[in-house]
Amino acid sequence: MRTKLISLLLCFFFCDGIAHASSVEYQVKTIAYKNLVGKLYLPASATKVPVVIAFGGSDGGMNFGEANGAMIAPNGIAVLALAYFKETGLPEKLDHIPMEYFISAIDYLETETAVDPARIGVVSGSRGSEAAFLLAIHDARIKSVAVTTPSNVVWNGPTEADAAWTFQGKNIPGLILPDGDRKTQVSRFLTALENQQNLQTVRFALEKVNGPILLVSAENDQIWPSLPMSQDILRYLNERKFKHPVTHKSYPTGHGFSKESAPEIKQSIIDHFLRTL
Repeated sequence: MRTKLISLLLCFFFCDGIAHASSVEYQVKTIAYKNLVGKLYLPASATKVPVVIAFGGSDGGMNFGEANGAMIAPNGIAVLALAYFKETGLPEKLDHIPMEYFISAIDYLETETAVDPARIGVVSGSRGSEAAFLLAIHDARIKSVAVTTPSNVVWNGPTEADAAWTFQGKNIPGLILPDGDRKTQVSRFLTALENQQNLQTVRFALEKVNGPILLVSAENDQIWPSLPMSQDILRYLNERKFKHPVTHKSYPTGHGFSKESAPEIKQSIIDHFLRTL
């Protein structure tokens, strides 16, 4: 699966600056908990603050998390910027990533006296949306989700024809992107999504998410069909009478959005967490 540009584009989007109406001072500290690689962006506050776990997609590393830390923390919400591959001590590739790693991030936050463990959210994008959804499905301590250019299903790892994610030592089944030299990458994803029988085994059980969801999709996504997949998520949750609010915003841009749309999207993410945590 050739999706190396996915999170690089999103990192460019998130790393661009945003003005903060009321900026709160914050400190950044490197965390030391089990095998986690991350930094905690902690706003100054006399009371416990909500916190968001932020991690990227197929680019790996810390860039996405750090950009979200700088974006969200000035609004009085702590951010745990997390890497889960392509850092020292972590896997080199997005293959067989254990969900227990992300669950350990929640465990860590429960040890931090400055944050409120009853108000934990998660933000990610693109392939990272898969981990964000899986985390919220498997752990009810996640109370709010925001994902950009998300998927409605689990996909196999990008470098091997095998699972990208595991849980309790077992592979989480994912769709395989079919070969097709004459097809665009988006059309290959759409072809894989047409197989309804396969779809049932890899679709996220999003009715288990314990809080509101924000979806942000790109109408001219050149990497994968984030708009149709977001629309499918809406249908799925509506059919199951999901008890929490779901917001979907789409923009007439490519996968990495645009400088014109970036300020509104960033503010939507901030507002979502201010409202739901």
